[in-house]
Amino acid sequence: MTFRDLGLIAPILSALEEQGYTRPSPIQEKAIPPALEGRDVLGCAQTGTGKTCAFAAPILQRLSAAPVKGRPIRALILTPTRELAIQIGDSFQAYGSHLSLRHAVIFGGVGQNPQVEALNRGVDILVATPGRLMDLHDQGFVHLEQLEIFVLDEADRMLDMGFLPIVRKIVNLCPWEGRQTLFFSATMPPVIAGFAKWCLTDPAEVTIARREVAATISHAFYPVALDQRDELLLALLKGTDFHSVMIFTRTRKEADAVCGMLKQHGYRGEVAVM
Repeated sequence: MTFRDLGLIAPILSALEEQGYTRPSPIQEKAIPPALEGRDVLGCAQTGTGKTCAFAAPILQRLSAAPVKGRPIRALILTPTRELAIQIGDSFQAYGSHLSLRHAVIFGGVGQNPQVEALNRGVDILVATPGRLMDLHDQGFVHLEQLEIFVLDEADRMLDMGFLPIVRKIVNLCPWEGRQTLFFSATMPPVIAGFAKWCLTDPAEVTIARREVAATISHAFYPVALDQRDELLLALLKGTDFHSVMIFTRTRKEADAVCGMLKQHGYRGEVAVM
């Protein structure tokens, strides 16, 4: 199975190739075709399985096929944290590099003026955290009347962080008739399953089984202060006989920082983004 087999158009295929994508992951293989058809999708898959591409590529393809004058917000991706929002925004930038669509990322904890200016210029795709989205909507800067696609990412984390009530308000701000909803969660507790049933219509259900750890892999847990993580990592590397090591971080920014630190201490490293 290749990305071409999934029905993606040439500009997106070229962008994926430039990003080093060769074959679709299981979540991409199962979620992209129904999403391209305009169906709702209920996806249950862990972080790191490539689900951002599973919803970003179909969104880019569907919106590019029917441009709209004035650039109203046509797709909304709601995610729980600023780090995830930035990462998703970077993915849309990469996958849509050969298309003329425009996106913006809005989140709290920073001044709103640059985000408002981006919205006023017009965006096809908006990536947002719940609080900042409602804030800018209430101020009259966010308009969702022409929304075509709604994505809820990391739904179980939304629950853990207490965002579900505000997410429900946001869903009700979006048009119901004709809206495509793509719903992703790493786990599916009863509250999330009920929420999905409320906002989805006849969804294609995609479940990627959690990967079991091989018996030959050992585990260790080290509680450590934030400012001591680099020191601990270096000590572990120096005390381990290894050929290669894979280090996971929560964000691209953290990955760049770790890679730079390792290079300063004589290690060779590269950053890869899912």
